Amino acid sequence: MCADMCIQKKKSFISSKMISLIIAGLLVLAGWAATADAATIVLQNGATVTGTLIDYTEEQITIEDPATKQAKVIKTVFIKDMVLTDNEKRLVDKAKKKTSGQTLPGESLLPLLQPALGLMPGIAYPFGKLGGVVKIGFGGNLFFDLNVIPKPIRFQFRLGLSPGFLYHSVKGSDYSGSLMMIPVLIYAKFVYASDIGVRPYLKVGGGITPVMAGATSIDPTFAAAIGLGYCPTSLPYVEFFVEGGVMMAFETVRGDFITANIGVAYRFDSMVSGSAGK
Repeated sequence: MCADMCIQKKKSFISSKMISLIIAGLLVLAGWAATADAATIVLQNGATVTGTLIDYTEEQITIEDPATKQAKVIKTVFIKDMVLTDNEKRLVDKAKKKTSGQTLPGESLLPLLQPALGLMPGIAYPFGKLGGVVKIGFGGNLFFDLNVIPKPIRFQFRLGLSPGFLYHSVKGSDYSGSLMMIPVLIYAKFVYASDIGVRPYLKVGGGITPVMAGATSIDPTFAAAIGLGYCPTSLPYVEFFVEGGVMMAFETVRGDFITANIGVAYRFDSMVSGSAGK
């Protein structure tokens, strides 16, 4: 009798396990089917958005996020490419017929220029003659830049303006006070924009730096840096940065600095908005 009970329990365990496996398989299959029946939207900055196309107009498209089931509106001027299912293609063709065969807008300045506004806090380590006088400086800079050669999108030549601020305390008892610098630089930035959102770059610039250390002087300044930007697929309108470089201020006492910054920028070329309802 004990053997019969053990056999029944074993059968019950096997049945429960099989049911669990079947349910898990059905869930995986449902997720795959939802993904397969969805549009893939590639934005001008290389980010990819996936969802079911539920509406199309000349100005914008609306997709349903497969995870949240919420509607997202994407302006057509920010779209580089679309991969649609057969049903979605028929929806687009039908919408185009209503607009007398008009297609997606050709070119728009915003996605081509790709303007960005950001903030980069960081440090400046002095070396050379000034390195024996002042300690490491803390501060950061604001920046605004845009792509001045619209094509090709993947290789960008950007021009920008960057005002900043650095504060240095002095070393030892032979000196008093502090050193404050306000570099104002115009720069050129050479960027490679990859499909996965990684954007390595080289930056070279120059300008002036008001220096306040008891007396005030305005020093001609040169700066150069290499860096890496990253645009997450989930946040295509945001770019994160890490950057290292050098800055040289030329005056009676030349100031040489090694700089290191991290930062974030808002990208005006990527506009994907959500909608609570359909």
